[in-house]
Amino acid sequence: MNHFVSQILARMTEDDKRQLADIWEPTVVSEIDANAWLGLTVMRDGRIRHYGDYHRKSIFDRGGVYCYRESCDGGLSWKKHIMPDNGALGASVYVPFLDRYVAVFQKPFSTVPTPEQGTWVRFGIDPDDTNPRVVKVSDDTCIEYMPPVVMRSRNRILFVGLERRPKVHQSCFYPVLFLSDDGESWQVQHMEECPYFPVKWPDQGGRWQQNNRENTITELSDGSLLMMTRTAMNYHYQTISRDGGETWEPFTQSVFHSSGTMPRLETLSDGRVVFLWCNTKMLPELPTADGIWEDYFTNRDVNHCAISEDDGRTWKGFREMFLNPIRYSPDFRANGGPTEGDKSVHQFECIELPMNKLLVVFGQHEPSRRIILFDLGWLYESKRKETLLEGFKYLSTQNYVKSIAGGFKVAPSHPLDRVGHCAFNRTSVTLLMPSPENNGTEALHITRSADERLVSGIGGAVWNFPAHRKGVVTVRAHIPGKGLRVSLLDYWMNPSDATAEYFANYSVVLRGDMQRGELFSEFVLDYDLDRGTVILTNGDYLHYEKKIEGEAPNGLCYLHMQSAATEADPVGAYVSGMKFEGKN
Repeated sequence: MNHFVSQILARMTEDDKRQLADIWEPTVVSEIDANAWLGLTVMRDGRIRHYGDYHRKSIFDRGGVYCYRESCDGGLSWKKHIMPDNGALGASVYVPFLDRYVAVFQKPFSTVPTPEQGTWVRFGIDPDDTNPRVVKVSDDTCIEYMPPVVMRSRNRILFVGLERRPKVHQSCFYPVLFLSDDGESWQVQHMEECPYFPVKWPDQGGRWQQNNRENTITELSDGSLLMMTRTAMNYHYQTISRDGGETWEPFTQSVFHSSGTMPRLETLSDGRVVFLWCNTKMLPELPTADGIWEDYFTNRDVNHCAISEDDGRTWKGFREMFLNPIRYSPDFRANGGPTEGDKSVHQFECIELPMNKLLVVFGQHEPSRRIILFDLGWLYESKRKETLLEGFKYLSTQNYVKSIAGGFKVAPSHPLDRVGHCAFNRTSVTLLMPSPENNGTEALHITRSADERLVSGIGGAVWNFPAHRKGVVTVRAHIPGKGLRVSLLDYWMNPSDATAEYFANYSVVLRGDMQRGELFSEFVLDYDLDRGTVILTNGDYLHYEKKIEGEAPNGLCYLHMQSAATEADPVGAYVSGMKFEGKN
């Protein structure tokens, strides 16, 4: 199915093949020069490119100097090239039945309609084509669009754009689907919207209704099309077309937790489907949130991958690919400078590589944008262990500092003002401290702070393991303070979120009197979604069985730990390690 996998492999030396084969878990191979969205392209001869901006000075810089990073060895190494100003096609998608590359572009909306206004496509022999053929698709100008998708079972190109419908909602987005069988004539469908997010506890204000953005489409084995869309709800929504995109079922809630982040679907050569997204939940909205525009995104610091072998009916993995390297930064709003407002590891592009590998491009803003490679077998693992020898590398522990809301530090009067889009500054109440065992090791010290500068003083730590319906999670802890809340979930929840006990699939408070005199104890949580309970034990001293709440159709995948204190607790609890083992 994927011609380019063989072309990529053909370019690789034996040394390249050895290095690629040795990659297992997500490995960073490069940064990128523009937000992950439309830049990833594979040349006819197997070279891989990602297009971006060359030395963009600010978010308002429209200098038009572009570049691309290119890999000639299967994604292992990358070199930056400045593009000459010659009108080359650039980032684009190959269309086999036309033997051409296609890219979408738009002319700006004007209150006085012009012939140039609208949505257009360009076709070129390859991305270096300096004289691409231009075809107008629609007189309507989309606000943004996703890359074209080319069907395998029939000659058809599809892509999704966005439009405003101010008479329906003043700040929401609505999907517009474009499809063509020849690249010349195009059908346009104005699709129905997803539901709007209702204000109810624990949210005190309205969440920005950013529905239906960044729609992603992939073709399944029977020729049907699966579309996943970003919403303001707590889940992505999905729809299916069984006639090549001409009609679609109503949007329904998917199994994927998320809000306000980009999803990405990709079907592999063997028919498996991968899904890239942020399996996360936002903090509850503050009373100042009006639901009209962004206030604070608090769920974009980690991204995930899942894989399906049955056309999306069930999924495996749910593993963290990458944690935002500036997730604890006290200058988070300004970190990296003014060239982009958003700062996150959401937004995705990907391509299949030889040897069961996947190349993923993700992120917004310089500190967070990356290219990674990993083996798809990593998604099928059934064990994980955390010893803290690599510090916080695999943990989320961030707290949020009360900060300016919205997208500007002061006002949009100068490029440098646009550096704070949707962001709290950060810190961490949870710290790595010398272990009370005095054995030269470190332990997580999880406490509750009384610092009034914080949105929430609850210290915590969040750790991911491969999703399983049955498994054993072990936490080695010493609890001299007011208790350690331990929760199991099927999604990432902020370490400082005070609502964890209400929304977790399982939550319990571990106390010092649950230990039997020893300094550290191994608390074992044996969970079984079919049985519907978690059995908590500490040797033969403790045995407590509790019901699992809610639905987790693809299994649990998160250990969430936080201070159980209702007021300041500087004594807290110590955690020296965690481990997980899945059961069949």
